[in-house]
Amino acid sequence: MRRKSKVEAPKAPTPTVQTEPAPVEHAAPSDSSAKHNNGDGDVAMEDQDHHQIDGRLPSDAAAAETDASSDTVDKDSDAGLELLGQGIKAFVTVIQNLRDLGVEELVLPLPRICVLGDQSTGKSSLIEGISGIKVPRSSGTCTRCPLEINLSASEVDSPWQAKMYLQKRYIYEGIQTLPPFGRSAAQGATKNRPLGPWIAQALPESSLFFKTFKKTDIPGALRLAQLATLNPGTDPARFKPTSPANQDDRIQVKFSPNIIKLEISGPEVPNLSFFDLPGVINQAEVPAEEYLVKLVANLCKTYAKTDTCINLLALPMTDDAANSTASKLVHELGAEDRTLGVLTKPDRVQSEEGMNQWIDILCGRKFRLGHGYFVVKNNPDPKVSNATARQEEEDFFKEEPWIRTLGSYYDRFGTLKLSAKLSKLLNSQIRKSLPKITEQVRLKTAEVIARLEKLPEPPKGNLCLKIFEKISTFEHDLARHFDGGSEAYPFPKDFHAAALRFRNTIAFSYPRLSLTDSSVAFKSSAQLPYRQSLTPTPTGHRPSDIIPIDSDEECEVTPKDTHTPSPSKRKLLSNGVHQTSPTKRSRLERIPQFVPGQDNGLNSLDSSSTGPSGVDRKAPFAKRYALAQIRTILLDAQTSLPNQIDPKATKRMIRDSLSCWDGPLNEFLEYTGQACLTMILERASCVFALWQGTRCYDLLLEICQSFFQEKFRIQTLAAKRTLDMEQQTALTLHEGAMRNASEGALMALENACRTERVKAFLAKQDPEWDNNLGDRAKSDKMSKVTDIQLGPNPFVQELRALADVRGYYECAFSRFVDVIYQGIQTELFTACQNELRWALKQGIGLEEQNAEQQCAILLAVDPENERIRGELMKQKLNLEKACKWFESE
Repeated sequence: MRRKSKVEAPKAPTPTVQTEPAPVEHAAPSDSSAKHNNGDGDVAMEDQDHHQIDGRLPSDAAAAETDASSDTVDKDSDAGLELLGQGIKAFVTVIQNLRDLGVEELVLPLPRICVLGDQSTGKSSLIEGISGIKVPRSSGTCTRCPLEINLSASEVDSPWQAKMYLQKRYIYEGIQTLPPFGRSAAQGATKNRPLGPWIAQALPESSLFFKTFKKTDIPGALRLAQLATLNPGTDPARFKPTSPANQDDRIQVKFSPNIIKLEISGPEVPNLSFFDLPGVINQAEVPAEEYLVKLVANLCKTYAKTDTCINLLALPMTDDAANSTASKLVHELGAEDRTLGVLTKPDRVQSEEGMNQWIDILCGRKFRLGHGYFVVKNNPDPKVSNATARQEEEDFFKEEPWIRTLGSYYDRFGTLKLSAKLSKLLNSQIRKSLPKITEQVRLKTAEVIARLEKLPEPPKGNLCLKIFEKISTFEHDLARHFDGGSEAYPFPKDFHAAALRFRNTIAFSYPRLSLTDSSVAFKSSAQLPYRQSLTPTPTGHRPSDIIPIDSDEECEVTPKDTHTPSPSKRKLLSNGVHQTSPTKRSRLERIPQFVPGQDNGLNSLDSSSTGPSGVDRKAPFAKRYALAQIRTILLDAQTSLPNQIDPKATKRMIRDSLSCWDGPLNEFLEYTGQACLTMILERASCVFALWQGTRCYDLLLEICQSFFQEKFRIQTLAAKRTLDMEQQTALTLHEGAMRNASEGALMALENACRTERVKAFLAKQDPEWDNNLGDRAKSDKMSKVTDIQLGPNPFVQELRALADVRGYYECAFSRFVDVIYQGIQTELFTACQNELRWALKQGIGLEEQNAEQQCAILLAVDPENERIRGELMKQKLNLEKACKWFESE
């Protein structure tokens, strides 16, 4: 209830009705009306129903004790904050430093103030009023993790500044199985694990997240820090304000107990430290988030249950105090005596009846708390400055009922007075706790030293240098094995042999011509319609085998003439095949070609060129064309010009011919990967054999394997890209080489086709012509068949088309094999020689601050002992620092 009248605040409020004097301050406590000494001289209000003004209010004498420091507050501006808590700056700083060192986890809980409250109780505005900063108010992230705010007064001429840290006190156990963005990890709390999947660390990890000299930077930076905290599986650097990748608002978990620490210093801030805890959830918004209710409650209990914690309980005056979940939590912990209540939103009280319950609470008749209640009025508008909000608050409490009716409690109205009270309470709690903290730190230090002395001796010497020298030895040894040059280093020789096998497999996979119907091979074009099916007819003679373009049968020639003007005038060999001129062969030799009959590194290939059913054993991947198939392709891309082959038909056949390269490439890459990795691991196990049985040995081999696998993955992708380029588009600038290869292929095809036509011609005259004839007699008989007898070849276009494909294949396969071979040599092998050393150094951690300790753990026979030693050494260092602070104070 708000009244319009405005009056100046009285210096000494006087009750309107004379009442009996208040009970003596040091009277003995009685049952429900007993006074509660809170340890700092402040006495909690007792039940004073019989001390009333106008039948309702207690007398001035019964008002709560007023802090002396609050009377000195400058109420005209934020400058009044400068004077608050000046006497406790050193104490607050010591507690903050002890907390940063992990003393709280090692020894005992440190004094602190924790802000508790349900969601939407005005807690954010209260934090803003005390700290002078704006906090993010968007739903979700601002209520899911604790915020530690440390305020420190600085010199008058010092600038305002803020530093933001991420404190990792807990590890998310489900880090490897985080749910996708937008889904909740429904892992609730249990009796043994009150924070569910969050596991406490022995010592907290702290990292600087942001630093600024502008108050306006704080809300955005806090939002990003909260996102970093709620994404435990992502590098926090990704969310820094300076990172270009900080625009993603998705979160991996809905709750985190890890802390965002905000340190603020300036000439107009009090010396104060407190924790803003997530708002206690009464009921989840959706069933999937029901587990959050217990997790948040358990987190608040973890902070509020310690005897050194001062709880600041926020209660909105717009709700019924009996419905406060946070208030029930305080009652369950029995922490009422350590709690100070803050009544928020006084400007929204709707009726006099609603106001009465808060007057009863303020007077101590209901929901009594050890440190009583304060009333604050804040402006939730983020555009309103803190100075303006404080002036508005001061003006508000100069009106009724605050100025006269509730004048006895005027020293408890306003944010600045609340800050002064909190400073006094924290100062008292720290003073009372310091002797015990000091003693416990010394005892803990002695305990840690005793545990260290019981551990076995660690590995001796400069361990980082020892590992570094071994890594250098491994690097030189690996280089010798990659370079080769002797029988002791066979890897280059074996790889070269594998590369030759790969090349020859691709070379032997050129497109083949399958002649399966000799009955049509001698027909003239007039006898054979252009679209006649070439399905074999039962003529009684056997079909020929598949004839490779460069088979021994096709290419076996004996040069006799210096040139051959035309196929019709070319001299026939004894088997009826046209002779190839030396000039033409010399031009064909310009293209790298596999030499039939030689091994060429194909030790694993069968010496027989053909197997059952005419399948070429040396070319299991080759594309095979029948004349009918080629004719169909030409018809599908028929041009309007006579005797012309459409380039689309040629390109189609080229793509089909190159489609067989996947198999050989995969086999070559698989062999290369296995052989190279085996060699690297063998050399690593040999060089690092001295450390076998330690974690260092296993880790070094793991790094080698993971490094190579990643580099090999990249190399495989590059090889696949090269293959895709070859298979997608037929391109070459090697015009002369392709023309020569095509001409040579055409001659071979014409010879093979003529041989089959001669056999078919003789078989038509006499089906038994070749019975009981020796090879020489057969050749003599075939050589007597003339071109006039055979007639025109009806498959000239088909042979030309396949010859062009074969010509391009000769150029493409040589280029492709060289690129793959060169890429592996210059990229994969070079990376293994030059970069593996640095990967090992980084993986072992030789350049980290705790490298020596890490190396000791890795080289220890019992790594667990060294891990414990490392943790104890950290604890000892931090505890010794704490002892020095105590001695200097």
